[in-house]
Amino acid sequence: MEHSTGSESLDVRRGQHACLLYGKDDDPLATVAPFVAAGFEAKERCIYVVGEQDPARIRRSLEAVGIDVAARLASGALVLVERWEVSFPDGEFDPAAMIGFVRQAIQQSLTDGFSGLRVIAEMTWALQMGVNANRLIHYEALGNHLYPDEPLVAVCMYDRSRFPAAVCRDAMRVHPWVSVGQAAYDNLYYEPPEAVMDGAAAEHRVEWMLAQLERMRQAEAQRLELHSARVAREEAEAEARSRDALLSMLAHELRTPLASMLVYSQAALRGMDRAPAVEPGTLRRSLEVIVRQATRQARLIDQVLAAARLASGQLALEPGPCDLSALVHEAAEMMRAMAPEHTLVVRAPDRAEVVVDARRLEQVVMNLLDNARKYSPPGTRIEVDVTREPGGVTVEVRDHGAGIPSEEHERIFERFRRLRTDQNGLGLGLHISREIARRHGGDLHVEQPPGGGARFVVRLPQEASGRVAAG
Repeated sequence: MEHSTGSESLDVRRGQHACLLYGKDDDPLATVAPFVAAGFEAKERCIYVVGEQDPARIRRSLEAVGIDVAARLASGALVLVERWEVSFPDGEFDPAAMIGFVRQAIQQSLTDGFSGLRVIAEMTWALQMGVNANRLIHYEALGNHLYPDEPLVAVCMYDRSRFPAAVCRDAMRVHPWVSVGQAAYDNLYYEPPEAVMDGAAAEHRVEWMLAQLERMRQAEAQRLELHSARVAREEAEAEARSRDALLSMLAHELRTPLASMLVYSQAALRGMDRAPAVEPGTLRRSLEVIVRQATRQARLIDQVLAAARLASGQLALEPGPCDLSALVHEAAEMMRAMAPEHTLVVRAPDRAEVVVDARRLEQVVMNLLDNARKYSPPGTRIEVDVTREPGGVTVEVRDHGAGIPSEEHERIFERFRRLRTDQNGLGLGLHISREIARRHGGDLHVEQPPGGGARFVVRLPQEASGRVAAG
């Protein structure tokens, strides 16, 4: 019983006439043996013209891909031809007689119960029998009339070390398909049989050349279409992965503060069940934890909503008069309650009047403070500076952590980008903060200050001049 080795077959199909050019260091048998096996799978008869190849080596190559050569020869499914005597009816090679033989071989194959005919021809047979190169090419061109209407496929192998370059060039002119490795290509250098056999008038050749250019244009358009489809598919797959990752992170990040709130609420309730008079300090600590975690959960939800609105172009600003100094002080007080392990220092003028969306700017400041808390060790300082400048105000938030590599200075503002996966968060805070700053007509960037750590700088105009509403 035959078995498949899994070798990939040469991609030449029924109705195609292909040439396979190979050099002295190439092994054409490794290419055509799976092609023969594919013919047997398609219930075709395979005629293999041996030429100068070693018949024993051909057998070994066919057996290596799982073909029972002896059984195929005995059944007539495989025919090894060493000499094309039939093509020399009057002692001289006759292309028409050769075409007649191929037609007869097709009909006989169908009569014998095969689905068609597959021809593998080592063209050095023509050298063995002294066939004139022009008559050989004439035969190859004439044969192209067969393929569209007959259950026939053929691969003609030309050894470039045995045939002159001019013959190899003409072989490419008369084969609609060219095989390179396991692939078959629509041959842009193919010329119609009439042009090769009889020559062609200049007008007809110009028409052919223009038609080839149109084929090239269509092929390039198809290539671009396939490329666009592949890019769209990859983007859709990446978006799906990103969405899945977001949902996973979101579930984790929302579950963590919720679990903490549940634990402290349940502990407080158990304490009240055990003792009617609850110790106020204990209850207060539980409630403070619950407030912190609820605040954290609310901020996470705000970030997700803001990111969704940014992505859909629907994040609207509602600018109004705002004292940025007071806003920063209030944000710092909230962060001190959330991060008692850090020392938070604010340096700001008495007033810093701007026209901004105060709620969105508070979100920016809280994001930057929370980022500083997460990426700096407990016991270190977080410093906030508010500075009035001509035409605007600057807010700087500096931590004393490990800092941010310069190559990450832009990437950290991408959606879902996190420097460290061991920290909580969705990787949205910096992305949202920069977008909010830019929608006010300002910007947000990061610096490496002397002494280490990271410094985030928000620059805002005196009055919001960016997109106050999307749409």
